[in-house]
Amino acid sequence: MHSLETVILLLVFVLGLALLAQRIHLVFPILLTVGGLVIGFIPGLPRVVLDPSVVLLVFLPPILYSAAWYTNWSDFRQYVEPVIVLALGLVLVTSLGVALLAHSIIPGFTVSMGLLLGAIISPSDAVAATTIMKTQSVPRKIVTILEGESLVNDASALVLLQLALTSVTTGTFSLENALLEFVILSVGGIGTGLALGFISFCIHKHAKLEPALETVLTFVTAYLAYLVAEHLHLSGVLSVVTAGLFIGHKQSRVHSPIVRMQAVAVWDFVIVLLNGLIFILIGLQLPHVVNAIRGQSADYLCVYGIGISLAVVVIRFVYIFMADTVSNQIRSLIHRPPIFPSRRYTTLLAYISMRGIVSLAAVLSIPEKLQNGSPFPGRNLILFITFCVILFTLVVQGILLPLVIRALAFGQPSTDYLSRQEVQKQLSQRALMQVQRLIDQDKLTGIAVQAVIAQHQMRVRELANAETAPLLDQHQLNQKLMLTSIQAQRDELINLRDRQQIDIELFHEMENELDRQEIQWHPVSG
Repeated sequence: MHSLETVILLLVFVLGLALLAQRIHLVFPILLTVGGLVIGFIPGLPRVVLDPSVVLLVFLPPILYSAAWYTNWSDFRQYVEPVIVLALGLVLVTSLGVALLAHSIIPGFTVSMGLLLGAIISPSDAVAATTIMKTQSVPRKIVTILEGESLVNDASALVLLQLALTSVTTGTFSLENALLEFVILSVGGIGTGLALGFISFCIHKHAKLEPALETVLTFVTAYLAYLVAEHLHLSGVLSVVTAGLFIGHKQSRVHSPIVRMQAVAVWDFVIVLLNGLIFILIGLQLPHVVNAIRGQSADYLCVYGIGISLAVVVIRFVYIFMADTVSNQIRSLIHRPPIFPSRRYTTLLAYISMRGIVSLAAVLSIPEKLQNGSPFPGRNLILFITFCVILFTLVVQGILLPLVIRALAFGQPSTDYLSRQEVQKQLSQRALMQVQRLIDQDKLTGIAVQAVIAQHQMRVRELANAETAPLLDQHQLNQKLMLTSIQAQRDELINLRDRQQIDIELFHEMENELDRQEIQWHPVSG
């Protein structure tokens, strides 16, 4: 019961932070980081001990699966070159750089321990950055590359984490064996994810499950992809990411609107819950971690934390500018345009080095003891430095990000995508064509048929001839009329229920239909 009360209190705290973030217009992950730090120093709160063996299993599969699900495969494929350069090369360079720096400035810190720390803090987390950038004038290309980098570098960093853990626990490290194992883990993980993603796709497509069971299947796929790969001693993380990319790309062809609405709502809830819990849980552990670090004063601990944080930022800047220079030279030789048209793009991409939930989950997964029963060397110090890096990159850099974007002055971002009006026009033309084909095929007649044709013809004419401002006014008028109509239907439906003139199952069915219509027409809040 005490554990249940603790979980409820933590959830209440997370909800309070979410409401505060909305009120003060601050990105939720930034406030979560500060909240996790603050809650750890509130007296009287219980000490929460997490089993390191289940941390990655509980937190990472849904988080990575969800991120992969929402990834646009076409955009990912278009920018695969910079994504791979960042997600693989930068992770490796950051891990090695942090390993050497930590070994040189921290007494007793071995290179293997430094490599472990580097693997933990090397993956960037684009959630906070992309959330901020979507409110600013930032080219879509940068957002897409950051999202792709964040997705793939999680996998590469956690594969490297497994190799580093093995090195620390065994006390031996072979570069040749490590590279071979990296390839086996990666290729095997991707293959496992593809296989399980295809099986899940077939079940989604042919089993005709209820919407609730369809949603359950998405969670089963995420966790099963991780568990099967880990059981085969392959990369569970790459397996989850691959399955999520595969199913996310196919979901529009197999999921009904009801399934998508329900699944999105459930997944959003779970992701917010997991993000909130892990930040709060590490905050509760932080004071005990600091107290358990022996032989180091608070001043030195802060120096280590700030030094490693700055090193992570500097390494990213140097690597991205060097990689961009080399890429431009190679592309000029083969007569291809550069990926970025100016250094402003490179500067913004280099600045965004936020760390987040993947680093937290990774550091919490470090076992407290080695196989021989002795304490894991440097675990508490690694955990403390990791939180310092997250605090610096997420809070300090995150708060300053809007200022950096405005200083770079990108102007109005160009786009190769169709406008909203162009998309609506094509959809209306296709709808009119298919409706007319059905009418001709089945020889349909009547007032209702003519009304449908007239409605689509009028919409096509509006979209073809109207200017942007009148079109928006017409859309707002339609929106107002439809919302008024939906509310009137809802009121009457409730009256019928209250007068016991409608079966409760039919009531919920029709209420759900009105909910879907209202979601479609309701104005999007800022």
